Amino acid sequence: MSQNVPEEFVNKNLWEMFRKRFKSHTTEASYWSDIMEFCRFCGKKAEDTEKGDADRYYAYMKERAESGKISPLTVTKKFRELHSFFKFAEEEAGHDAVYRDWFYPYLKNMEKEKGLARSIPVEDMDALLKAAADDLAAYTMLTLMYRAGLSSTEITELNGPDDLVLYGEDGYVLIPERREPCYIPPDAWAILMEYLDQREVHPSLFYNRSGRRLNTMYISRMMKKYCQKAGISQYSAEAVRNCCAFNLFSYGATPGQVAEQMGRTQQQIRRYKGVSYRGNLRRKADELVKIRIESPR
Repeated sequence: MSQNVPEEFVNKNLWEMFRKRFKSHTTEASYWSDIMEFCRFCGKKAEDTEKGDADRYYAYMKERAESGKISPLTVTKKFRELHSFFKFAEEEAGHDAVYRDWFYPYLKNMEKEKGLARSIPVEDMDALLKAAADDLAAYTMLTLMYRAGLSSTEITELNGPDDLVLYGEDGYVLIPERREPCYIPPDAWAILMEYLDQREVHPSLFYNRSGRRLNTMYISRMMKKYCQKAGISQYSAEAVRNCCAFNLFSYGATPGQVAEQMGRTQQQIRRYKGVSYRGNLRRKADELVKIRIESPR
């Protein structure tokens, strides 16, 4: 990545200095993606951006969050990373600075991540899957969130078989916002293949009865429907996704491995180290509650 820096957006030498602070490729890729996104939005080099560009970008991101296309926490993450880069660039340039950190003031009023991410008890997740067993599309989406850590936004953006690849015997999905393919565990891959066998030819992987691509509001309503059917508390799609990271940590995955699977930074995935969740998982494993997901058929 560092050898292909488009200097029309970011000075190559500056980026090389900045990237040395990262211990994880996933973290580096996250910063790079957000910096490039901002520069492309502005149509300017990073050093030429102005306060008005940051204002317009914030308004654009706020609109996307309010419409449910992205999480408010995603906006916070993007502005935190832009603040970090532009602050570094401003300090490196000293008195000759052409860079300005326009992003820090926005962070004060943005949604903060809670100390620990919300998860779903194993027995409730089991009940939720059973409630959705008659709807293979819903069951597949829950599986991708729970076992592979895909977000509801990422699921709605999948475009069908062309986004699914096999490397050897391992299955992956290609997600627009991630630099690396996302690994799909074998049990989840088998369910995804079963769904593909019965779905109609369509430009998006998941679609509604009218043939339109799903959006995050649809998945939110889906969660409400099946949580009520299962007789459990109302959980969000994000809580289902969080379980993937909690499970990985519970079974000994490293922070780097969890960050790579979730498409997040190592700093962000600290929220998923839940001691109480790990204890619940072990107890339910002893009681033979299924952790591995099976076909609903």
